[in-house]
Amino acid sequence: MGLSAGTRLGAYEVIAFLGEGGMGQVYRARDTKLERDVALKVLPETFTSDQDRLTRFQREAKVLASLNHPNIAAIYGLEEADGVRALVLELVEGPTPADRIAQGGIPVDEALPIAKQIAEALEAAHDAGIIHRDLKPANIKVKPDGVTKVLDFGLAKHLTSAATDSNLANSPTLSMQATRAGLVLGTPAYMSPEQARGQAVDERTDIWAFGCVLYEMLTGKRAFDVSNTLAAVLKSDPDWTRLPGNTAPWLRILTERCLAKDRRQRIADISAAQFVLTEGPKFFAPNFRPSNPPLTVTRFSVRLPKGQQFTEDGLRVIAISRDGTQMVYVANHRLYLRSMAEFVSRPILGSEFTEGFLLDPIFSPDGQSIAFWVGTSPNSCILKKIPVTGGSPVTICQTTAPLGMSWDAAGILFGRLDGILRVADTGGQPQRLVRVEEDGIAWRPQMLPGGDAVLFTLADKSAFAGGTEAWDAARIVVHSLKTNERTTLPQTGSDASYIPTGHVVYVSGGTLFAVPFDALRRQITGGPVPVVEGIRRPTFGLTTGTAYYSASDTGSLMFVGGPRSIATVEQDLAFVDRKGNVERLHLQSGQYRFPRVAPDGKHLAVEVGDVQNANIWIYDLAGMASPQQLTFGGRNRFPVWSHDSECLLFQSDREGDLAIFAQRANGSQTPDRLTKPEKGVLHVPLSCSRDGKTLLFDAVLVRDSPTPPFHSHSLSMFSLPDQSVEPFGDVQSSAGPTHAVLSPDDHWVAYVFFEPRVGHQCTCSHFHPQAPSVW
Repeated sequence: MGLSAGTRLGAYEVIAFLGEGGMGQVYRARDTKLERDVALKVLPETFTSDQDRLTRFQREAKVLASLNHPNIAAIYGLEEADGVRALVLELVEGPTPADRIAQGGIPVDEALPIAKQIAEALEAAHDAGIIHRDLKPANIKVKPDGVTKVLDFGLAKHLTSAATDSNLANSPTLSMQATRAGLVLGTPAYMSPEQARGQAVDERTDIWAFGCVLYEMLTGKRAFDVSNTLAAVLKSDPDWTRLPGNTAPWLRILTERCLAKDRRQRIADISAAQFVLTEGPKFFAPNFRPSNPPLTVTRFSVRLPKGQQFTEDGLRVIAISRDGTQMVYVANHRLYLRSMAEFVSRPILGSEFTEGFLLDPIFSPDGQSIAFWVGTSPNSCILKKIPVTGGSPVTICQTTAPLGMSWDAAGILFGRLDGILRVADTGGQPQRLVRVEEDGIAWRPQMLPGGDAVLFTLADKSAFAGGTEAWDAARIVVHSLKTNERTTLPQTGSDASYIPTGHVVYVSGGTLFAVPFDALRRQITGGPVPVVEGIRRPTFGLTTGTAYYSASDTGSLMFVGGPRSIATVEQDLAFVDRKGNVERLHLQSGQYRFPRVAPDGKHLAVEVGDVQNANIWIYDLAGMASPQQLTFGGRNRFPVWSHDSECLLFQSDREGDLAIFAQRANGSQTPDRLTKPEKGVLHVPLSCSRDGKTLLFDAVLVRDSPTPPFHSHSLSMFSLPDQSVEPFGDVQSSAGPTHAVLSPDDHWVAYVFFEPRVGHQCTCSHFHPQAPSVW
């Protein structure tokens, strides 16, 4: 039965319909005597037709009317006219937490005042002997001035009819049997285990519902699965990883103790929760000094056993389990497992891979399995998983060019040149979640808490050929799966990861940084802090964006140590003789790369500078003259001497591409362009012939297509005086550089050739190409 606008119910005139629930229909009405707006809740006929029940309800309504508390919506009276009975309630303006949660989780600093006022309302009711039994976000209102009101006290426990609302999460539902206090009513998603079983209930049932509301406000998700709610309440636990990264430990513990299934372990009195909500934030005050000393950082080293070497095929070679109790690493082309409680590692039987590469192991969320990639080329990679106890690996899917991955409850997420994909850990066809621009690379994606946003490193494809310096300029982004909105974090670096401690960690300049991060708001909340200086990274190939580290959910970090970035560390130049004796040059330290001694032994050419500004300098080895800068403008790299020591060849971006230029070593002439690379091709000078008419160089192809290999190296020859360019034989590699050099008599070419599984090997070919021989 519905009431239309203008209908009179005693002194109350209906203005508008507001909503309907299991407790009846609610209307906005005008109190014509007191000249104020109220809420009229018209009671269901099944409720009012039972005189005994109505009498008991009227008696309790009087008790509720005596609750004069600012956080409880008041009951003004019970009105009856023309057979219609209605409760006259305080009209509370403002949204419910359910309205806010529909837009996502409520920030912690806003959720806490709401939770504290709910606790105060429950305390007042419990002191009066009243249990709510149907506390949920929809039964709470937050006024524009911030005052929170709890609605519908004492009504749920007297409702006798089952709900007709199709929304299981919000619809009241009868319990299975009666209790001494009468039939129990509750909403499945917020019903305590004892309430769901139809057992006697007390104040701890409200505390359970309070925990459900608190969890939902913080995470934006219900604590228990709506599709199978009662079973979830009785058997499963909330996903605690959904809590925002900046959730204080005391707040997490409070939420967990409110949702203890055994009510003997649950918080017994809501005043305890109110105390924690009031005093907890003070633990973070600047003048607070804990009685116990702060935790200290514990560091220890784990050395690989004799005979083992990391298999560095490009991606990460180590991983730590989410609980921090196990580690896995790739050595000798197989997986090894070590428990933190043991002194030795053991091979994982079944993980041996005799052909191609094995890379990027990660633990399953429960730590019982390991996923990893195997393949013979970037064109053919297979994702497999294996139990930590060993066994036969299971194929999950096949794909091309994996660019780092992560594993959560929803499946395995991995990057690829054409975007970010997810596949079920039980196998199947990968589904694309995120597309990236044609010139972009999505590196090591990771799902953020809540499951609706992905964090990953976004770099330009040119980073494949630009080395670690180019990766250090990559962006760290968060991509919303709901709106496709992309947020770029202010920091730049590579191989970023989110840690549930509330941080994003990333590598820049060979240093691992951590920055506080609010996963709910997707915002950086503080400045970066260096955690470890000297993280090992691949120095060649396609995957120099990788850093060899792994972090657990508990904050434990494991990493492979190595030198800091060559681009940022100053070094010394030195000569080493065949006996291993080292003689340092009398030069100040600098950012040196690719030193080359002239054939006459009198001068040294070297690249000096950083990723933005590098130039070729020349040093007089006799020390008779000051160092001279040869090149100016743009980035100038890879110096190579002519055989007569009169000329230097180098790569430069001064004219927009990456071509090879030649310049007199004394600086008397401007540089001359020698090559004209096509779009997406880089030319790197390698070696000159004795007559000065032939240059051997490396042509690096960076593909625009998402199909691997990402880039390939091939040897080419540049000939004077006709300036022709020709390929040298059939020398091609998927990783480089090839480091080719002509023999003193110009009859042979020695070069490095990369093959999967075998690695780099030195090969020699006749200058007029014939079948090469391997050294």
